[in-house]
Amino acid sequence: MNDLPKPWIGLLTKRIREENGSIVVSGRCLMRFPRGGEVLDTDQIKIDVPFKKDAVRVSFGSKYGKKVMKGVRLNSYRFEVDIAEARDFDIQNKLLVNYKDKYEGYVVYDVRDGRRGRNKNSKLFIHDGVTYYFRQNKRNRVFLVVRDTNRYDYPEEQRRIAKAKRNAKKYKDDDIVLLYEKKCGKYEESASVLYEKLIDMGYDNAYFIVDKSVPAVQELPEKYKKNLIDKDSDQHLEYFFASNKFISTETIDHALQLRIANKDAQDKINANTGKLEYVFLQHGPTYMVSLNMDLRNGFRKKTDYKLHKTVVSSELEAQHFIELGGMEREDLYITGMAKFDRCTRNENPDRIVIMPTWRRWETNQARDDITKTNYYKMVRLMYESVPKEWRDRVIILPHPLMAERFEGIEPGAEDADFAAHILIADSYDKILRDCDMLVTDYSSISYDAYYRGANVVFYWAEKDECMTHYGEGTHLMLNLDNVFGPVAMNGDELAELIKDTYGKEQRPQDIERYRRIIEFHDGKNSERIIEHLIEDEVIKRHG
Repeated sequence: MNDLPKPWIGLLTKRIREENGSIVVSGRCLMRFPRGGEVLDTDQIKIDVPFKKDAVRVSFGSKYGKKVMKGVRLNSYRFEVDIAEARDFDIQNKLLVNYKDKYEGYVVYDVRDGRRGRNKNSKLFIHDGVTYYFRQNKRNRVFLVVRDTNRYDYPEEQRRIAKAKRNAKKYKDDDIVLLYEKKCGKYEESASVLYEKLIDMGYDNAYFIVDKSVPAVQELPEKYKKNLIDKDSDQHLEYFFASNKFISTETIDHALQLRIANKDAQDKINANTGKLEYVFLQHGPTYMVSLNMDLRNGFRKKTDYKLHKTVVSSELEAQHFIELGGMEREDLYITGMAKFDRCTRNENPDRIVIMPTWRRWETNQARDDITKTNYYKMVRLMYESVPKEWRDRVIILPHPLMAERFEGIEPGAEDADFAAHILIADSYDKILRDCDMLVTDYSSISYDAYYRGANVVFYWAEKDECMTHYGEGTHLMLNLDNVFGPVAMNGDELAELIKDTYGKEQRPQDIERYRRIIEFHDGKNSERIIEHLIEDEVIKRHG
């Protein structure tokens, strides 16, 4: 469909409410079929979302609408989304105009905004811990969001955000540098390593946002605690709006709340002021799923930012960002990741760690029953591929974005042994210190485990299917010519590879391949990053 004309429906007005178990959007719209002035026949229009046909019931006031200019018609519309059905949709669902089952187009959120989004979103609808709403993306397209409810979905928390934005003005002369990790809930990756290095060097304007109840934070020396900001506190909200300098293992969205439905916050995240300086430290090398995937646009070059730099681990990874991420060489810090400065391994490691990456498209389905998902079935297959005599050494680590789904498992008799090995961990670093072998699909944790000396066994039976969910043209950067461990394409192969690999030394050919992607092994990555930060005037040189 991509090479064919794209019919579009542009919303002029929107009335959004809940009726009889559905979210209903109605109003007036413009319609156009960009091919020789042909008029859209509304009887032939369906509204899909990726991987779900007829996801939105649609009706129009008239068959062709009223002509307002050549090829453009005015009409009234009504969209209906069944709440119960949408509960299992993807997190982000682009509304697609399916015309005659042949042409695929899109829905424009607000025709008055042209081709540029203004960070708008509709009213939020909350049901049983799930929030539903429509949002406008950067290209002014309509997306239906279906995600777990967070605290900032509620009116009182929206008011807190508005107040914090006002209060942030008192810090306008302060040079605040904010560091944080995933959802401001972690303290074990590159941002925390770099934060401590900055504090050691006397940078008192460096602050780290984190949930202070995290065990890793409780164990910190006092000198590092003084500049911690408690997640979701008033100070957190105010500093989020006051600061223009963000250094993180994640996108700026994570600095407040991932997928937040608040225009003030989205305006800040999307750099409408043009003042933001953002340094992406990476939580794992991005040389894995290709950056041309639509949902990885958060890692691509941000032209609206005053400064956008990315830490990479090699010339090879730099080329990935240049070719598929829209970056120039000067946008990259080829230094190695800060967290590798602290990668250690205990004596006599013997654990077999199982951790595949998450599947965004299964997250909502997993909310109600994780055992029905292909993700769960894959993890189960990985576990059962380990010889029985070694299973007491297995640790199953669900990906952080899937972990809470595993907390609700109530195993039957046949699941009891498997479930006993599931660990919802607050620190992956400590577990990897005892890891002898990692079994994964294509998680970036493979780089971390291998750096410490563990072997990695990859399972790619479902790789191609997963790539289709990421989007057209998406592929793994790793392949059979550069992967740094054996690859299984089915369960039988996986069982054999685990048997052949466990307890063995890393193979010379795997080490050579790995070091093309991860070049630095001297423990000085943080120092190199800080030198770049000084050169770019993100921080000032001390002494």
